[in-house]
Amino acid sequence: MSYPNYPNYPSYPASADGYPAAQPQQPYPGYPPQSSGYPGYPTDQTPPYPVSQPGYPSYPPANNQYPPAGGLPYPVQPQQQQQQPYYPAPSPAYPQYSASAPQQVAYPGVLPPPIGLQPASAPGGIYPSSAPFAPSTVGYQPQQQQMEPNIPTVHPASPFDARSDADVLHRAMKGLGTDEKALITILCHRTSSQRAAINLAYKSGYGKDLESKLRSELSGAFEKVMVALCLPVAEYMAREMYVAISGIGTSEGTLVEILCSGTNQEIRDINAAYVRLYGHPMEKDIKGDTSGVFKMLLVSLAQGQRDENQMVDVAKAKADAQRLFQAGAAKLGTDESAFNSILATRSWAHLRQVMAEYQTMHGHTLERAVVSEFSANAEKGLLGILQCAANRPGYFAQRLHNAVKGMGTKDQNLIRIIVSRCDIDLGNIKREYEKKFNRSLLADVSGDTSGDYKKALLALLG
Repeated sequence: MSYPNYPNYPSYPASADGYPAAQPQQPYPGYPPQSSGYPGYPTDQTPPYPVSQPGYPSYPPANNQYPPAGGLPYPVQPQQQQQQPYYPAPSPAYPQYSASAPQQVAYPGVLPPPIGLQPASAPGGIYPSSAPFAPSTVGYQPQQQQMEPNIPTVHPASPFDARSDADVLHRAMKGLGTDEKALITILCHRTSSQRAAINLAYKSGYGKDLESKLRSELSGAFEKVMVALCLPVAEYMAREMYVAISGIGTSEGTLVEILCSGTNQEIRDINAAYVRLYGHPMEKDIKGDTSGVFKMLLVSLAQGQRDENQMVDVAKAKADAQRLFQAGAAKLGTDESAFNSILATRSWAHLRQVMAEYQTMHGHTLERAVVSEFSANAEKGLLGILQCAANRPGYFAQRLHNAVKGMGTKDQNLIRIIVSRCDIDLGNIKREYEKKFNRSLLADVSGDTSGDYKKALLALLG
């Protein structure tokens, strides 16, 4: 289209794209032309824009006026509109969105890009696109990653009466014989906090320790399940750590499982319980029974000092990914301390971002780098951390599969995972097990156990 004519001003021939000719035939009255050949703007007033155009703010029309000085350029057709940047220009440090940034519009059925990634499609919103996501080259405001909620298999009993439950347990073990069904009904259908209350009520009501009574009445794997259920979780896990360290040989898998998957508070509670039970710090036994990089990693994890801020800074994640590359694949030999300091202290959300950035930057996974740079227990420990960061239920699902597959059953591992996770996320673990192995966890546990032991585990599995 041609530029509109206004009264008292000469007409100009339009160029092919609809703009005024580059060189006007004569300047506008009273205003010398600019060096580019376009007319100057009035300086004594700043009237509104004459018409609304697609992509511009709406202004009331005004005759005989041009845009104010320093204002918007000449109107253009929608297809000629200049694209705005997807994000504002980054600041030198860690850039944030500004108030002037174009507002993103989420379209129905289109998920926002992953943290630190932006679509390679048009700017101005989140659009569906067949193009793959490309790593963001600009800053962003960190966002908390939405994780799947925990699904327990054991839920709080309601109404709950610890004294009444303690009485049921007492009658089940009184006299000749034991009512195993009553034990399962109570202990396998109460949460850890409720079981702790029952334990206290039993001791205060009958002057006996529930653990000792269970040990005197039961035997075998069923006894181990019932005793594990009657203990506070931190004390039970401290005992498992002690057995893994002080037994014949060292159960490195148990050490990795407990220390790599625990939260800071869980690890601190285990440390405190360990000192109460054995009179010295857990760290002392770890140092005495392990060595090398594996010892360094376990000692770091035993401090319970992992960053638990789940906000992700992509720039720092990229820096950590590059640091790990420089410490491993980029040099002869391996800087083990770099892997230890990052994997043992960074938050789970940060480690997930580091893994994504590492693969994007270097074309292979961080797990592959760990396998190529480490071996034996150190490799097992570092991979355990990465697996927990990527998918904790999937990590436990693999541990359970290892416990029931092949000849025999690793009862200690099977009991520990089911008892410790039943009122946290055992439902998620069951789901991951089926996805990974195309089999039901209940079916595999049922096929690998028997008797009251099987009944107890199946009750805990829901």
